[in-house]
This record gives sequence, C-alpha cells and structure tokens, in this order.
Amino acid sequence: MAKRRPAPEEEGANWMDTYGDMITLVLTFFVLLYSMSSMDVSKWQYIAEAFSKGKISDTQIQVVGKPNPENDPSAVYDDTVPEVDVYDEIVDFEDFFMYLKEVITTNNLQESVSVEMSNTGVYMRFRDNIFFAGDSDVLLDEGKYILDIISDGIRSVNERIHAIKVSGHTAGAANSDANEWTLSSGRATSVINYMLSLDACDPEKFSAAGYGKYRPVDTNDTEEGRRQNRRVEIVFIRNDVDFTDPEVIQELFQMEYGTDFVQYSDADGTVPETDSVAEDVPEVDAERTDPDRVYVSKEDVLAAN
Repeated sequence: MAKRRPAPEEEGANWMDTYGDMITLVLTFFVLLYSMSSMDVSKWQYIAEAFSKGKISDTQIQVVGKPNPENDPSAVYDDTVPEVDVYDEIVDFEDFFMYLKEVITTNNLQESVSVEMSNTGVYMRFRDNIFFAGDSDVLLDEGKYILDIISDGIRSVNERIHAIKVSGHTAGAANSDANEWTLSSGRATSVINYMLSLDACDPEKFSAAGYGKYRPVDTNDTEEGRRQNRRVEIVFIRNDVDFTDPEVIQELFQMEYGTDFVQYSDADGTVPETDSVAEDVPEVDAERTDPDRVYVSKEDVLAAN
C-alpha cells in the first residue's frame, strides 16, 4: 500500500517579508536624505512672514539671504537687494526716484533702462526690445516683470502723481513694413493697459502718444542710433510743481511737442539770421532755423509765461 504524501506547508504570508524589507529600505533612504540636509530657519521665517502679509513682491523674492557654506556650498545667493522694506520708505517723488534707480541697478538694466528726475517729475526711458519684439506691440514677459516692480512704487506715490504719459517711438527701419504710427502708439497703449491691469495708478491720470520716427534721440542712419531711437518713455508728473514757473512750462512744452517746436522770430514772424539774434535769446534757439518748424515770437512766449 502506497504511503500518503504529507500535505505541503502554507506559504501565503511569505510576501510580507519582502514588503517589510522594501519599506525598511525606503525609510532608510529618506532618513539618509534628511541627514544630508538642514533647514535654514531664517529662510523659513522670511517665507512665512511674506505669506502672512498677503503678497510677495518681485523684489522681495530676490532676497534669499546671506551665503551659508555649511548648508549648501554650491548655492548661489543674491544679497544685492536691501533687506529693508523699500515700499514703506517711498513717501515722495525723491524716494520714488531712488527706488526706480535701485530697481534698475538690482536687475542689471542700466543699458536698457534709464531714469532721470527733473523739475516736473521723473522720466524713464526703455529700449523697446525689453518690452516688445520687432514690429510687435505685444508686451513681452520681461517687460511685464519690470512693470510689475515699478508699479509697486507707483502705488506708493499715487496721491502725488498729477499725470503719467507713456510715449512710443520707432526708428523707421528700411526692412520693416509696419506702420510706424500704429506701432508706436500701439506700444504705448499696451504699456498703459498692463499698468491699468495692475491697478498701478488712477486711470484718468494716464495718456498715450505715438511719435513714430519723428522724435529721435540719435541718428537713424546707423544701427546703434536706431536702437537708441526704438524706445518707450514714461513720464511721471508730480502734482506739487509750480505750473506758472517758466522752466516748468518749457519742460512740459518740450515733452508734448519736442525740443525743436518753439523757435524765436521777429515781431513780424520772420526768422532772424543767426548772427543777428538778440543777445538775450539763448544760443541753442538761435541755431534752429528749419523753415518747416512752427515759429513764435519771443514776446509772445514771455507774455504767455
């Protein structure tokens, strides 16, 4: 009689051993990762504070603390931005001007953006390639980023702003089929529309102008000159200026009509020769003898002032 084979042992629970080994290895892996890292408390506090204020500005994002080789020797830190909250320090146009200069320096925009302060307010000039692609009036992301930053400062002096004028300029490139008037005015309008979307300033304070190639700051005969002429300008006019001051009036006229718009003439409207101009007429005006310009008498200008 044949012997009965013994029943095989149950092996149903053997998979638990493999699963337990895998979980142990995974846990060991994460413990190893944690042991190789450390938390920068100052960064964590900064992030928590930024979120608690309800917003994180672009300038604040760049403040990532001082280098700490013990944490991460390969990390690149940007400690060029002041650690103070610049927005709280902007109380007048002088502060606003310094803030804009800081933005330009911090973002290495000296070759593309310039800012100046005058009797009437603050002038900013942007190379158009930082805002727009060739023959386009669609705002680039880089341009939006810059407008995001400066709009934070604009809000701080909103009550002190009388007007904001944005003007677009082209250079008349021979290989371009774009309409210069449409392109220059469209670019100015695009900048204003984006600033309005940021609620940077009261809408009624904005104005746009497109001048085509007819307000050059350099020659249009060279590529470098054309690069200078392709630009967008933003002028912030302060509301505490003396609009009866002749210098302020002259600056506003030049901003609206160009530096060559007003030229002196005799009382009968004729343009005097350069060597016969009265001694009290500025030399720079005496040299403007373009017959296509609009001329007014010096007496009329003084009477208007």
